[in-house]
Amino acid sequence: MKITFLVPSIDMSGGTKVIFEYANHLQQRGHDVIVVYPLVPPMLGLKLSDPRALINTAIRIISNLVRAQRVNWFDLKARLLRVTTFAEKYMPDADVVVATWWATVYYVSRYGKRKGEKFYLIQHYELWGGPKEQVENTYKLGLHNIVISTWLKNILEDKIKVPVEALVTNAIDFNQFHADAREKGNKVIRVLMPYRSEKWKGIPDGVKAFEIAKEKYPQIQLVMFGPSTARDLPGYVEYHRSPYGERLRRIYTSCDIFLFPSHAEGFGLPPMEAMACKCAVAATNVGGIPDYTIPGVTALVSPPGCPDLLAENLIRLIEDKELREKVASAGHDYVGKFTWDKATDKLDKLFMDALSRDKAS
Repeated sequence: MKITFLVPSIDMSGGTKVIFEYANHLQQRGHDVIVVYPLVPPMLGLKLSDPRALINTAIRIISNLVRAQRVNWFDLKARLLRVTTFAEKYMPDADVVVATWWATVYYVSRYGKRKGEKFYLIQHYELWGGPKEQVENTYKLGLHNIVISTWLKNILEDKIKVPVEALVTNAIDFNQFHADAREKGNKVIRVLMPYRSEKWKGIPDGVKAFEIAKEKYPQIQLVMFGPSTARDLPGYVEYHRSPYGERLRRIYTSCDIFLFPSHAEGFGLPPMEAMACKCAVAATNVGGIPDYTIPGVTALVSPPGCPDLLAENLIRLIEDKELREKVASAGHDYVGKFTWDKATDKLDKLFMDALSRDKAS
């Protein structure tokens, strides 16, 4: 098959990583895969009255012009194509075309048949990225809706009242994320937490939960990582900017506990990565967490927006070494079944079945 993925940017993010993983695995199976991104980002939902949004858009365009057409944080094997915009005239002909962000769906929905059978890989309920009505309308435009978590499936089927063709859970690259050569015997318990500036990531909750634990155990260390310069963090934080590859794995394996305070996620890859690296996870019950954890066994789970309860789970893992090691080991073993080969099997079959039905009709 000729397969086209549309991505709004090639900047480092969990959602983009998922698309690149699928592109690589489908390419390795003999398909002709192209990942397309625009010089000019999709402008749908952009408020012209918002100077910050306009500045960010201008920065994105300049960045796309300056940098080489390659990804420096992921080993992308599939072809990468930069186009002026997602207008149909710039798009390659294909058998399958996949929208991956709400604004890309409006382009794909208008493409002719030569651009491919239309799929929508839904990775979040993206109200934070666009107007509610426009975002929700994308689910109704007739593409094959694929979701990555049960939470998203329930939103589409129960709230939006639209069909979901498949739930395909994300996976882990175990060549990158593993517990080999894990650091042992930390004198100080190291707690790892991802950093993002978006409010729904719940970073203030995570910091509050850590500080509640730190009052009882002053020696613990907070380690954080993220794609940008961190702001408004306590001075005691050990911060790592834009780690990837082996550097990111070493950060995971240098820590004992992984803290995930998010208020909302389409999936949430970092806790899964941490489990693969044998960190004991304390997380909020959001996105894909229910799909790849067993509460109390492979992770300690609490409701989002409740830093006191998150702190209770963190303190339990700090105080009880046996529990910490048991949760870390169980989590490591459990996520071993979430492989990209299995996920790609499902996606590949969805594409092939849709093309077969189209030919039969």
